[in-house]
Amino acid sequence: MFVLVSTQFSNAQQTITLDETVYIHANATTFVSGETLLYKIYCLKATDKTPSNISKVAYAELVDNNKKSVFKTKISLENANGQGDYFIPTTLKTGNYKLIGYTNWMLNKPVAELFQIDINIINPYKTTEKDLGENILNVNTEASGNTENTSTKTSSTNENISFKFNKKTFTNRELVDLKIESSNATFENGNYSLSVRKLDNIPSKSQITATDFSVKSSYPVLLDLQNNQKIILPELRGEIISGKILSRNNNDKIEDVSVCLSLPGKSFAFKVVKTDRDGNFIFNISKTYYTPDIVVQIIDEKASNYDLIVNNAPAIDYAQLSYEQNKNLSYVIKESLLDRSISSQVENAYYHKKADNIKKTPTLETFYYPLAKEYVLDDFTRFKTLKETTTEVTTEIYHKQKDNKLYLHVNDPSVFPQLPEPALVLVDGLYLENQNDLINYSMKNVYKIDVIVGRYYAGSKSFNGLISFTTFDKDFKSTQSGSSIVKPVVLRPQPKKIYNKIEYSNLTDNARIPDFRNQLFWNPEVKLNSQSNNSFYTSDLSGTYEIRLEGFANNGSPVSLKEIIEVKDSTSN
Repeated sequence: MFVLVSTQFSNAQQTITLDETVYIHANATTFVSGETLLYKIYCLKATDKTPSNISKVAYAELVDNNKKSVFKTKISLENANGQGDYFIPTTLKTGNYKLIGYTNWMLNKPVAELFQIDINIINPYKTTEKDLGENILNVNTEASGNTENTSTKTSSTNENISFKFNKKTFTNRELVDLKIESSNATFENGNYSLSVRKLDNIPSKSQITATDFSVKSSYPVLLDLQNNQKIILPELRGEIISGKILSRNNNDKIEDVSVCLSLPGKSFAFKVVKTDRDGNFIFNISKTYYTPDIVVQIIDEKASNYDLIVNNAPAIDYAQLSYEQNKNLSYVIKESLLDRSISSQVENAYYHKKADNIKKTPTLETFYYPLAKEYVLDDFTRFKTLKETTTEVTTEIYHKQKDNKLYLHVNDPSVFPQLPEPALVLVDGLYLENQNDLINYSMKNVYKIDVIVGRYYAGSKSFNGLISFTTFDKDFKSTQSGSSIVKPVVLRPQPKKIYNKIEYSNLTDNARIPDFRNQLFWNPEVKLNSQSNNSFYTSDLSGTYEIRLEGFANNGSPVSLKEIIEVKDSTSN
């Protein structure tokens, strides 16, 4: 999706500064199939690492050593932060990968300046005895290398933030009462994420800490708006969905044609924009909608005379990504690899008992609230058909036939004669150019009908009233199709999660459920001092665990804090 940014900024501007970067804190850099990559994205100004208020959307992408993307997700940013996760499937081969983080705005920089983490994935189901001696992973297994068990068993401190424990040695399924404290207001109100994970001798690349990232030199980029340079727009208000219309006969105008976007569902969105002189259109979606169904269509009497194209996401050329030379994967890790594999299998077998919860998103008010008159059909005698319902209940609505198509209108008693244009008609937020789909649709499926009498403007497009049907299941599907209607596959934002915390406050809680967690705790929204709730329980796995806090204070100061705790086998006491 390449568009000229010059149309979006003042003509007086000759350059614009790109001062944006992202930092990703991941829970680990080596994963076994069946484990979950957890991460938090920080969107920052490149110059001083304070929060960037430019982009409202970020992206995370996993790229294999063949330079192909195997996973990509869209993350909505709130206060310049976002979070996500990726379950490592058994379809991914053992090998080297890179986790790439960026915003659309950052794609105006070279690929080398996008945030990158080296990730190693081991698939024990596709790793043979022979593989353990071959060059399959980019890891350093020498004594001085970046292995988790040798390089991370030391603590790191920060003079402004500290961990407070009740102790540092624990038994299985015991509470770790962790407090994170700061006496500095600048740091207290920063943005942080916390990971608690078991260490072993499986080789791993060193994490890029917030401190390391902050030290790295980064400069703003000046983009020239005057030399017809194609620039990728920042998602300044939210998601951007763009495209172009083409005249099929080369005679119909392509400028000032109305194009609408429907995001149907429980919380729905509807927007109308006009095309520019080249037929381009852009939708800015300021709120977050998770619906996978998107419909873009032309609103025009000659809509069938056009082809409508929705732009793909900006293409990223990963050809220049650099993967270091592979090293041998030693037989020494065979036992640890088996342990990790068993742990992931057990945890996945009991996933239904420990599943994370999708963070409940509030139902958004309709875009026309509170202008409509609401007809909840259960409050009236129900009728099966649309014709009966509009005759007996929603008496403002009437219908006309034109070219074998049904059009609904809203009677406006203040106007005579009635305006010829039809109403804006939506079903669960989906725009219907004509209402043939409703002729035989059972009104028993409809929960309510909202009606607005009089002129209604959606963007610059006017309608003779509004009629909005809401079904009980909120899953209405239209049969309408054609060159002027497109249902594109557009990457949707990943819903925020509330990550599960195992509780053993009552000894009988989960007593019969095995607990093979390597990842004891993950909190992408850490609060400090009195607001802190970072306690967690150990699992049935004894060993050494690393507690790592990463993030940035309000003034852009980096925070990288690490501590080690031990979990002893309670049965050996």
